[in-house]
Amino acid sequence: MGHRMRIFGVTAMLVALQTASATDFARARHADTWLRHPVYGDPSFDAFEREPGNPIHRGAAPFEWPVNGFLFHDPISGHHYVYVGDYTQGYGGRPSRCVLYRSTDGAQTWTNLGVVLQGDAALFDKGGHTPDVSVVFEAGRYHMVYDWGELDFNAEGGLAYAWAEKPEGPWQRAPQPITRNTTLPKLLGRYQRTYAATLIRRSHDWLILGMMDAAPNAWALFTMTAPRPEGPWSERRLVRHVESDEFHPPLMEFFPAFTHAGFVYAPATSVALNRNFNALFLAPLEHATEPGAWNIARHGSLWHSEDVEHESYGLWGQTFSGCVEADGTLRAMFNSRDAHGFGTVNLAHRPWLQPLREHGFVLSGHQGPSFTCLRQTFRQFTLNATLHLRGTASVIWDYRGALGPNLPQADATLHPLARTRFQAVQLSPAGWQVIRVDEQGRATTLAAGVSTNHPTWQLNLERSADGRVTLRSEGKELWVSPPDAKSAREEPGAIGLWVEPHTHLSVDEFRIDGKPLSAKINYLGLEALLGAGEKLDDWQEQSGPEFHYGTGLVAKQLQARVKWNVTGRRLTLWSPRGPDFGEAEIRVDGQRATVVNLYAKKLEPTQPVWTSKKLSSQFHGVVWQARTGRLPVDCLQVAD
Repeated sequence: MGHRMRIFGVTAMLVALQTASATDFARARHADTWLRHPVYGDPSFDAFEREPGNPIHRGAAPFEWPVNGFLFHDPISGHHYVYVGDYTQGYGGRPSRCVLYRSTDGAQTWTNLGVVLQGDAALFDKGGHTPDVSVVFEAGRYHMVYDWGELDFNAEGGLAYAWAEKPEGPWQRAPQPITRNTTLPKLLGRYQRTYAATLIRRSHDWLILGMMDAAPNAWALFTMTAPRPEGPWSERRLVRHVESDEFHPPLMEFFPAFTHAGFVYAPATSVALNRNFNALFLAPLEHATEPGAWNIARHGSLWHSEDVEHESYGLWGQTFSGCVEADGTLRAMFNSRDAHGFGTVNLAHRPWLQPLREHGFVLSGHQGPSFTCLRQTFRQFTLNATLHLRGTASVIWDYRGALGPNLPQADATLHPLARTRFQAVQLSPAGWQVIRVDEQGRATTLAAGVSTNHPTWQLNLERSADGRVTLRSEGKELWVSPPDAKSAREEPGAIGLWVEPHTHLSVDEFRIDGKPLSAKINYLGLEALLGAGEKLDDWQEQSGPEFHYGTGLVAKQLQARVKWNVTGRRLTLWSPRGPDFGEAEIRVDGQRATVVNLYAKKLEPTQPVWTSKKLSSQFHGVVWQARTGRLPVDCLQVAD
C-alpha cells in the first residue's frame, strides 16, 4: 500500500506541476501552434540573419524593379554570382534584362559586372524580355534556362536555353526557345504561360522545375525533362496546384529551386498584398516529376522581414534563391522593395540544420494588416508578453471573427469580417487602449493611456474565473474590467495578434498560464474560392440571415467546386438549404467523407450539415463540390 501511495503522490505532484506551469508560445517548440496563412500573415520563427552589406543593388529608373534573382556558387572558381532579373516598374512597358553581380570573397562584397543577357530583335523575343535565369555547371560548360517574352510578354513568351564557358558569359542563346506559350495546350483547361524555371541536373537526365499561372487566381508548379539541357524537352507535368484535392496553400509563386543531399527544395512566397508568408516544398530529386513525391517541408516560419528601409514591402518577386554550402550554411539571395518602391537585392544566411531560432518570432504588416492566433485557447489565463513594436499592434482575446480574403486573388488582404468580434489591447506610438470590437467591426474604447512612443512593451493580461480582466504593464495596473458572468460561462474565443499596415512586431515572450482548450476558427466562403483558384465572376455574392456571418456565395454554374486548405483536427461545414440547391459532396484529402442533400422547398438558414471525426493529421484539403443543383458556400469551422 505504501509503495502504491508513493507512486500516486509522485503522479499527483507531476500533474499539479504541469497544471501550474505556463507555456511560452514565443519558443520555437510551439511555433506550429500559431495560425499562419498566405493572406493573413505568418508569425515567423525562422533563423535567417542578414549580411551587413545589404542591399547589394537598388533599382533606379528606368529599371526600378530588380525583384527576381538567382544565386549561383560556382564549383570551379568558388566565386558567388547573383543573376538579377532587372525589370522596369510594373514588369511591363519596357524590356527587362539580366544583370550579373560577382563576389570573390565568400559573398561578403560584390561587383556589378553589368548586363549579361538581354533581348535581341533578330531572335524570337524580338528585342523584348530576358530577365530571370538559372545556371548549372556540367561537363566544362555553364548551362542556363531563362524567361523570354516579346515586349508584351503576356501575349507571347516562354522558356529558352543558353550556354557559356564561364559564368560571366558571353552567353550563346539557342536559336529557338524551349517553350512558346501560345503553342502550348492548356493544362487543366487554364495553365499555359510558362516562366520562372530552374534548371537542374539529375543522374540520368535534366529537369526543369517551373511556374505556370492562371493569374490573378492560381499558380502551379510543373516539371519537364530532357536528355540534354538544350532538349528535346518533354511535355509539362503539374506537380503542385490548387486544383488537387490535397492541402496546398494558395497564391504561392515558386522560383528558384535548389538541390541538397538528393532532394530538390522549392521555396514559395505568397503574392497576397503583404507577401510575408512563405513555404518550402521538397521531393526526392530522382522522383521530382511525380506529384505524389512532393511534400511541404516547412509551412510558414521560413522567412521574415527585417525592420529596415530596404525591406519595406516584404519578400518581393518570386521567393529567395538558396544554396546549401559545404560548411552547412544555407545562403540566400532575396529581393524586396524600399520605402520608395524601388527593388532591392540582398543576402542572408542561416544554418541548414537549424531552420528556427530558439525563441522569438516576427509578425509584419506591409501594405496591409496581418493576423495570427493560437490554435489553443483558455477560459481563465494569465498572459505575459514582451513585444518590440514599430507601428500599431493589438493583443487579442475572445476572438470570434470570420477569416478569409477580401478577394480570391493576388494582392488579397484580410476580409472586413476578420476584424470583428473580439477584445484587445491596442498599442501604438500614442499609447495604449483597451477596445471591444462588435460584429459590425465597430470599436468601443474601454480604457486608454498615453505613452511616449514605447518601442518595447511588457504586458500582463489576466482573466479570472468571474470573467474579470486585468491589464498591467511593467507591474503597474492600467485597467480592470467589471466581472462578466456571461464571458465566464461562454466557450472562449481565440487569443492572437493583429498588426496594422506598415508595422513590425517582434515577440520575445508570449507566456500563458491556464488550462488549454481547443480554439475554434471560422473560415468564410471566399477562403474556399481562394483555395480552389476560383474566379469571383463565376459566383454570386449574397447577403442575408441564411448565412452564418450574413454573407456567402452561390455558384452560377453547375458542378461547382471549392476547397478550404486548413490546419486542424475537427471540421464542421455550415450551409443553408433551398430550392436551387441539390446534392453536394465533401472530400477530405481526396477521400469522400459524405454527400449532403441541400434541397428544401424554401430557403432555410444555415446550420451544420457535416462534422468530421477527429482527424489524425493537421493539414487538410476540404473540397465542397456540387453533384446536382447550384452550390451554396457558407463557412467551415476548424478546431484542434
